[in-house]
Amino acid sequence: MTRQSDFEYVYEADRVGGVVFQIGARADPSTNNPESFAAILFFELADGSRIEVAKVDNAEHDEGEIHLDRFYRETGADIKDFEVPISNLWEAEDHLNEHARTYGQTYLKNHGKGLRDEG
Repeated sequence: MTRQSDFEYVYEADRVGGVVFQIGARADPSTNNPESFAAILFFELADGSRIEVAKVDNAEHDEGEIHLDRFYRETGADIKDFEVPISNLWEAEDHLNEHARTYGQTYLKNHGKGLRDEG
């Protein structure tokens, strides 16, 4: 879960079945010159908590750097995708915007409006 204060900016990406999906972006040291970044597609629950649906970031992993965390996938499925054609924060946002409806629908189908089981 994330909080708005975690983001440099947030905006609405799409609506699916009454659920508002938003994209939030964060970058360090700044969005003008990001060395590290994350763009997150999420929705907010009535209590204000946020549920992450998909995230593109450049946190280092053994398998590579820039990757897509596909939290919308079924419980037990591999969520990390290192084969994404994304090289920066803006491409990450574009990717999430382009796929917001599909990712949102898939999340709701697989997990409802709750937190994803880690299973």
